Amino acid sequence: MNETLSRVLLYGGALLAVSGIGAWWLATDREADVDTLISSATVQLQMAYVIPATDQQGNRLDKRDDMIEAAVAQLDIVDRKHPNMATAVELRGFAHMLNGRFVDAAGCYERARQCGDCGVEQRDVLTFNQARMLARGGDQEGALRVFTEHAQELDDRFGHQRRLEMAMILIDLGRHDEADACLQTVVADDAAPPMARLQAGIAFDRMGRDQAAERAFSAVREQEPIADYYLARLKLRQGDVDTSLELLGGVHAAMPAEVRRRLQTEADAWSAVADDARFRELTVGRPASPGR
Repeated sequence: MNETLSRVLLYGGALLAVSGIGAWWLATDREADVDTLISSATVQLQMAYVIPATDQQGNRLDKRDDMIEAAVAQLDIVDRKHPNMATAVELRGFAHMLNGRFVDAAGCYERARQCGDCGVEQRDVLTFNQARMLARGGDQEGALRVFTEHAQELDDRFGHQRRLEMAMILIDLGRHDEADACLQTVVADDAAPPMARLQAGIAFDRMGRDQAAERAFSAVREQEPIADYYLARLKLRQGDVDTSLELLGGVHAAMPAEVRRRLQTEADAWSAVADDARFRELTVGRPASPGR
């Protein structure tokens, strides 16, 4: 399977065109070639990824569980045909993740990285996901060790992302000075992507380091308009309501649907201006114009 496609399917949240895929898979012979099995398992897991694990009553969804089980059965066939195939081991880790078995997922990602057919791009993604799964499984120290041990190879292409993810783990552990050092390295690099500096600002904001957060947001406003949303939220927390609502109005004009979604999911952060007419205007959808 194309390696770049695999990265997009598993980690980019890309939706597949799934019309008819269930019937196609059911008709697939157990002796299908490995590429077909891998492709089918990928589709099954990607479909499961976009389905909630439970319904509104908290009951597990059988359809989702069946997809994961079917994918794992196909991976078992692949393992018998071609043991220690990096993509198959990685997909098994993805299945563990979907089932909430984060430490098992991390183990698969580590094992996949050691497979002989693991490519450089795949190796780096596996390293990130091993660390992420360890952190989600409660082993933050283990996640930091993974990032530290593989820093040299990751930093050839993903140094900023490594530091950002380490910083978020360090913040969770209350080690703010170490997190700050990681973030300062990112924002001090003029060549850092604007999105990386935006993420650094969000991390500074999370630690309550307002000045550093404001500098980071202000530096990327033109390239990343959503920075004004975070800057508005920061200004509100500081008590500068007028500046906050002015910034919020500007970013709302640029990306109304995204801002409205954030205002809904972060309602507590905006409770201080919930009764302000300027704020209410942004949270209520405008009626359609006549003739639409």
